[in-house]
Parts: sequence; C-alpha cells; structure tokens
Amino acid sequence: MHWEQWTIALSLAGALLFSSRAVLVGRKQWRLAIPAAVLFLLAGYELIASHWEKTVSAAIRLDMFLEVPLMIICLVWGGIALALSMRKRPS
Repeated sequence: MHWEQWTIALSLAGALLFSSRAVLVGRKQWRLAIPAAVLFLLAGYELIASHWEKTVSAAIRLDMFLEVPLMIICLVWGGIALALSMRKRPS
C-alpha cells in the first residue's frame, strides 16, 4: 500500500472509532468529536487529492508533509480521549 492509501485507511478507521464513541459518551464528547471531524476531513481531502494526482503528469505531493503529522496528532489525541472516556469515575 502507498502512503496515500494508508492515510485514507487510518483516517477513516480512527474517525469511525472516535465518532462512534463520541455518540456514546454523554460528557465532554468534543474531546472525541474534534479529532474525528479532522480525520474525516483528512480522508476526504486525500481521496480527492489521490484522484487528482492521477490526472496530473508531475504531481509533487508536498501536502503529505502536513497531512501525515496532522493525522498522527489526531490519532494520538483521539486515543488519549478514548482512554479517558473509558475510565470509570469514582462515585
């Protein structure tokens, strides 16, 4: 798989996981909703950019230098928020 395909797959998987958990969490769901929204946007952008790249003879994908770190930051942020949302609160 190419970097573009990994970016799409990881972004969609993370976005689906975080958004489904955000629906179930009643409190502070924005911690999961923000990274999910950013990952959905990244996946959509990458799908469009991958299609556009096939129509251009000399496409230089410098946007991947921003895209991949942003995806990693959102996955880490969402993973931490997911871990915090699964922690039981003392009563």
